[in-house]
Amino acid sequence: MAERIAPRDPRAALRKAVAALKVFPLHGAAVLPGTPAPFHIFEPRYRALVGDALAGDRILAVPTLFGKSDAHALRPPLRAICGAGIVEAEERYPDGRYDIVVRGLARVRLLEELPPGRLYREFRAEVLEDVLPPGGARALQGDLEALRQLVYELSTKLPRESGAPQLAEAVAQMKDPSAIVDLVAAAAISDPGERQGVLEQLDVRRRLDMVIEEVAGVVLVLSRGAKPSA
Repeated sequence: MAERIAPRDPRAALRKAVAALKVFPLHGAAVLPGTPAPFHIFEPRYRALVGDALAGDRILAVPTLFGKSDAHALRPPLRAICGAGIVEAEERYPDGRYDIVVRGLARVRLLEELPPGRLYREFRAEVLEDVLPPGGARALQGDLEALRQLVYELSTKLPRESGAPQLAEAVAQMKDPSAIVDLVAAAAISDPGERQGVLEQLDVRRRLDMVIEEVAGVVLVLSRGAKPSA
């Protein structure tokens, strides 16, 4: 899969892109900031979207559908808060399909759908910022240490090929609370509804509490000798 040169400042590119943000709606997808998500693109409208993104700023958003039955509708309703990211790698097949990897950049809110002008949909959107508690990141250090410990415990119960030990090593080095929480959520939460809940939560303390509860549950299941549900 080819890696291409991204914009020098992807966040600045996103701030411009939200005036007409390309959207790739999927059921059960939640692209969290700072984390990669692979997609296989085969429908003509989304092949056109990816082609246009690659020819421009490489920015797109992946909003979640309300139901799986909406997947083939022309313009189904979408959850307003979604992940926007940059295509950091792609492979194009001779028949026009793509495999792409989207790296999450930020949470965005879809505000208004633009008049149809392309095969795919575009929205005016806004970039959403994290909400930190009084005292900022420092006020979250106790809970962050609890999460790090849970991730370490998880890493001792799963084989290295699971990625858990590498996750524990990564979060031990990271400082930004929001980035830590999103990385752990992307790695440890598989339920689409719960991932969407993490994505929609702008309050970092509440998001941290949600992820601690989920990871603690997985650790508890593994401690009892059972396999966590997929």
